[in-house]
Amino acid sequence: MKNIAILLAVLLGTAASGAEKGNKEKEPASATAVSDLYPNDLGPAEIDVSAYPKEMKQSYKMMLFKCAACHTPARPINSQFIELSEAEQVKFKKSDPDLFKDQRLAHIEDKIWNRYVKRMMSKPGCPIKGDDGKKIWEFLVYDSKVRKTGANAAAWRKHRRKLLHEFAENYSDAYKKLFGAAPAPKED
Repeated sequence: MKNIAILLAVLLGTAASGAEKGNKEKEPASATAVSDLYPNDLGPAEIDVSAYPKEMKQSYKMMLFKCAACHTPARPINSQFIELSEAEQVKFKKSDPDLFKDQRLAHIEDKIWNRYVKRMMSKPGCPIKGDDGKKIWEFLVYDSKVRKTGANAAAWRKHRRKLLHEFAENYSDAYKKLFGAAPAPKED
């Protein structure tokens, strides 16, 4: 209970300080500062995992709670990252070459979620320790394959295009910081 109270105080303080700065851009749904915003933050902070295996459902709940200590859970949920082994990449390049066309929609790399979870765990104050990191990593790998590839790939790319378009429209400075002068992909 004490941790929740501290988290709420931090979130409210961050939101208030952002308002005091007179930010002209639309306030983000999370407590993340505009300079640290990502298109992912504009998407949903929860997903339907009811069809996932029991252990993935448990890891999902842990990910929601632990990742929210530093940023909105929308950040990993709406991330473009898809962790595929080299063999899986060869398979997908044949079956779905569009998946590899724009890294803003799908950034495919072996061990990418592994690297990001380790990076988050190394940050001061991160509540993710030991086996929890492995469980969160396994969930992110599983979830990104289920929601972003195969039969769901087209829906995923449409979702990411929408997030990128909204991000470019509402947070143009942050968009340029992340993606340079490249225009956001057109929405379907």
